[in-house]
Amino acid sequence: MESLKSSKIKNFESKPIISSSESSISAVIEILKSNDAYEVFIEDRGKVGVITIRDILKASDLPNMKASSLVTSVSKILPDDTVARAARLMSDYRLRSLPIVEQRAIDGAVTAQSLCRALLLVRKFDNVAIYKIMKKKLITINKNESVVKARSLMVDNNIDHLPVLDSGKLCGILVSNQIVFSMSPKQALGRDITFHDFHDRRGFSDWKVSGLMDPNPLVSALEEKATDVLKRMIDEGKTYSVVKLWDELQGIVTYRDFIVFLAEPEKLDIPVYMVGLPDDSFEAELAKAKFIREAATLKKSSPKIEEIRATIKSEKASNDKHRYEVKVSIIAAGKINSYSEEGWDISAVFDEISSKMKRLLTQKPERKQEREREES
Repeated sequence: MESLKSSKIKNFESKPIISSSESSISAVIEILKSNDAYEVFIEDRGKVGVITIRDILKASDLPNMKASSLVTSVSKILPDDTVARAARLMSDYRLRSLPIVEQRAIDGAVTAQSLCRALLLVRKFDNVAIYKIMKKKLITINKNESVVKARSLMVDNNIDHLPVLDSGKLCGILVSNQIVFSMSPKQALGRDITFHDFHDRRGFSDWKVSGLMDPNPLVSALEEKATDVLKRMIDEGKTYSVVKLWDELQGIVTYRDFIVFLAEPEKLDIPVYMVGLPDDSFEAELAKAKFIREAATLKKSSPKIEEIRATIKSEKASNDKHRYEVKVSIIAAGKINSYSEEGWDISAVFDEISSKMKRLLTQKPERKQEREREES
């Protein structure tokens, strides 16, 4: 794993997908669609930017926009940069590819899929069940809901995959690419809906999720090996796998959930401590990655945070399993906020603590004081 992290990006270089800053958004969508890509790079006067599917999904008045209106800057990587740095940037900016830039020009690209292919070779996840990696908080949609609602769910929750339900059971999946590619004038006209209609909502509000979803989603079992799941994702050209136990949805895994294990450590300007990590190296690594990532996010949204500390206690049961008790203390503006959670799966425990931390730290002051009074 360490050898892969330190490998040079030039070893994973692929052809970049580039568009002009003067192109219309409909032309950009056509480029993305023809390459089945998530982002396109924009090169303009020595500057490099990116337009993603998410950017297009969030935007309004697209028919009158040029590519330059949606471009955001992107951190460039050099051919000799490491896989660890590329993985960190992909994870932080939620990108699936990055431009490799040499002498102020885009020379190539590195993709999340190419890094995940390499990840399979190091056999990191051979003995790891997929439930330890998956996201457990699932946002779903009913097949009879409108695509407009699906788009809103994706934008509001910053996600790209929506499992689709019929009577509470999985019947398909809707991916952000499918919505954006359907904005293409060529395809839209075939449905008697124009590119302008999509944004004016004329006739489009009746377009149901069932008519756009993929009815054959990639599905994995809860205890399936993560290596096997990732291999099937790559082989079948999917960016996700929905995880089930019998007919019950349990979570979802995407490339980003694997890429995080290649990423160089987050750099924080505050002390972050973890005491009592489990002996299992993978469990410890997973818990640490989640905690540090959440700490970095919290610090950005709450600049007054001065220190974050996690204390982990474990008790071995008769079946050789461990029950974990985790307490997190956050010092902010001279006050200590504490959060605790316990359970058999340390990864799930940290997921729950992260949710508590985000909810409490993002509350308005008056609501936070009321909650603190209730808890005291």
